[in-house]
Amino acid sequence: MVVYLNGDFVDDQSAMVSVFDQGFLYGDGIYESCRSHDSHLYRFSAHYARLIQSARALRYPLRVTEPQLRSILGELREVNRLENAYYRIMFTRGQGQVGFQRAMNGDLTSLIIAREFKGFDDGLYRDGMLVRIAQTRRNAPEAINPQIKSISNLNSLLGKLEAQAAGVAEVIMLNSRGHLCEGSASNIFWCRDGWVLTPSPATGLLEGVTRAAVMGLCEKKLKLKVVEGEYRLQDLKYSDEVFLSSTSLEVMPVVQVDDFVIKDGRVGPVARRLRLELHRDMAAYG
Repeated sequence: MVVYLNGDFVDDQSAMVSVFDQGFLYGDGIYESCRSHDSHLYRFSAHYARLIQSARALRYPLRVTEPQLRSILGELREVNRLENAYYRIMFTRGQGQVGFQRAMNGDLTSLIIAREFKGFDDGLYRDGMLVRIAQTRRNAPEAINPQIKSISNLNSLLGKLEAQAAGVAEVIMLNSRGHLCEGSASNIFWCRDGWVLTPSPATGLLEGVTRAAVMGLCEKKLKLKVVEGEYRLQDLKYSDEVFLSSTSLEVMPVVQVDDFVIKDGRVGPVARRLRLELHRDMAAYG
């Protein structure tokens, strides 16, 4: 596999980063995950805008333009002979020294990995997913700015470890005030009486690009009003259906949360329709 590292396309077996890289030493880095459908990138401008947002928050001198980054991703797709690619774009503060009294203005390390997008088993979309409520709470937004998509992602990793221990693919995380926030790597939605509800950014969630796409499709294609707010776990118990969204999950239906079954335990019509609309959007959106 060929990766992009600091301006060069190199074989992954020979790609090397310094042991003094600040991403390795301190988790001082940012990333984006995005996809291509056939030859075009899906909602890449939104991913690029969020990358710039993260870079500015950490005072990174990120100089790569959106057209330049698009070109790099396209070349990676071609050289790796990918049909529908999944990309991980990473920047760290670069090589430095141990200790916080170091200079913060060196050259950035850039690494981009591309692989074929595999997706999840079709059975999960047909039958729905079981999730657990994580014991780990989401980071408070006053402590870590959720607008920074950081490679220092221990909070989500702890959630994923809980999911693994419970034998499920995902967990739902509450924030420090006990409000529904998001999954360890996904956003959450639920339906009630013709409304679509989802936690607001005030809860400390990361505003996913797919989340924004789903919200738009709900209102434009399904004619369903989306209401953001601060909600409690009990709100899920009275919902008509629940689903998750992310770049990799797309729109994933949830039929059970811990020990309580959602509605009749079957995948609902909104999640089914939304996934179809998302696929259409991906095919049409350059």
